[in-house]
Amino acid sequence: MVESLIQNLKDGNDIRATLIKVRDLIKDADELREFKACLRNSAVKDIFYKFLEDGDPKVRRASAKILSMTGDEDALEPIFNAYLREETLYVREDMLMAISAFKYGKFADRLKDKLKELLNGNFKEDEEVHVLSEIRTLYDMLLSKNKIKEHAFNKLGDTTEVLLTTKHGLEDYTLASIHGMPKKKVRGGVMVKTSDYDALYKVRTFEEALVYIGERDLEGLTPHDAAGFVAMSGIIRFLNGALIGETPYFYRIDADAKITGDDRSGYIRALTKDVQKYTGNKLINVPSNYEIELRLKSAGDKVKLYLKLCLYKDMRFNYRKEYISQSIKPNMAATIVEMARPYLKKDVRILDPFCGVGTMLLERRLAVSTESAYGVDFYGEAIEKARSNSELIGPDIHYVQRNFADFTHEYKFDEIITDMPVKSDKIGIGEIRDIYGCLFKKGLELLKEDAVMIVYGNEHNEIKKNLRIYQDSYRLERDFVIDERTDSHLYIIYRK
Repeated sequence: MVESLIQNLKDGNDIRATLIKVRDLIKDADELREFKACLRNSAVKDIFYKFLEDGDPKVRRASAKILSMTGDEDALEPIFNAYLREETLYVREDMLMAISAFKYGKFADRLKDKLKELLNGNFKEDEEVHVLSEIRTLYDMLLSKNKIKEHAFNKLGDTTEVLLTTKHGLEDYTLASIHGMPKKKVRGGVMVKTSDYDALYKVRTFEEALVYIGERDLEGLTPHDAAGFVAMSGIIRFLNGALIGETPYFYRIDADAKITGDDRSGYIRALTKDVQKYTGNKLINVPSNYEIELRLKSAGDKVKLYLKLCLYKDMRFNYRKEYISQSIKPNMAATIVEMARPYLKKDVRILDPFCGVGTMLLERRLAVSTESAYGVDFYGEAIEKARSNSELIGPDIHYVQRNFADFTHEYKFDEIITDMPVKSDKIGIGEIRDIYGCLFKKGLELLKEDAVMIVYGNEHNEIKKNLRIYQDSYRLERDFVIDERTDSHLYIIYRK
């Protein structure tokens, strides 16, 4: 198939349509291999290079795309030169995208010159959409090659409202951890007023810190209106004070469905184009090298604009270098420990029988000192990652790769704290039932009298069943509902 299409190109038969067929065909891995084999013939390769100079802009664009899909570095320079020659604005961005598929670092300085040329140019209104898109692509490419100086966090300066996001119903634990700042519970977390951003990150129980920028009415909020709201919100003034470095600032943006409607991608695309235009290229939307995130959140009949400073280094959980897909989020583990704090004792022997990468065990140990700490898990990968994560906390945490049903120890423990395994493609409900039963059965063997079990899980019926079975041996002290939707609870259970 590829060879017949190449023959059509040699014969000059319907070049544009044939190129499009080649482009679509070589998306298949086998067809791509066949096409690459054809390109080893320099005469065939020259055909595609020649198309980069064709009078039809769509032919030039298609040829650049096809060459970029091959990964043949010899094609970089012809495509780059074609980009410099290109006068059709809608083709230039596609040329850049083709260039970005190669190792284009040697051309980065020339791309930077092209960016300066565009920023200083004057363009007609019908040209703006393509020029703005080209500028955005150039910035993203130059950021990838470290040709644009990154910003650094400076300070908040003035007292600023910051939303510390938490799971619904757990706001009080974050609220109780904040001292010396005005604070209140709000939808989505806790709102704090502060000029000391570092002080916020002494609180371990929140997930994200979102700086509140402003709000406006939700009704009739078109992408055009939303962009105007962002541009006029004072966000540039805030960033000029909070960050070190000159504009532009590089961002991504998210908005909830109540704002965007069903066409989320179309809404965001139109919004980001106008934000760039209205801020005079001071805010540039990039896909992967962003420094800040903008969040548009609906709240009743209002839209609120928040900003996340992605370049601020959150060091709260810097111990967690490794994780697996089932790992509990560190801030959630910290919240569980905070909820259980009244039941924690100092300098005791603790055990996590399903420790994973050790997050729950490490947060427990950071909260209140322990005499010794043991983590058990069946999965060797998790144990190795737990050991790595524990390096910053202390080497005296002992990890054992073993099925908990087979775990024994020479002395008994004062406390079990654990995040229970959940149903998945790998773990069925039958195995989950066995795991919950094992927790209670082995607890009789491994726990002292009056020891406490701190259990976070989402199988409420299994907890109730085992409490009935072992009613003479265990007492439920507290049952905290964490999330009704997922049936997640935190249980405080005493060994009688």
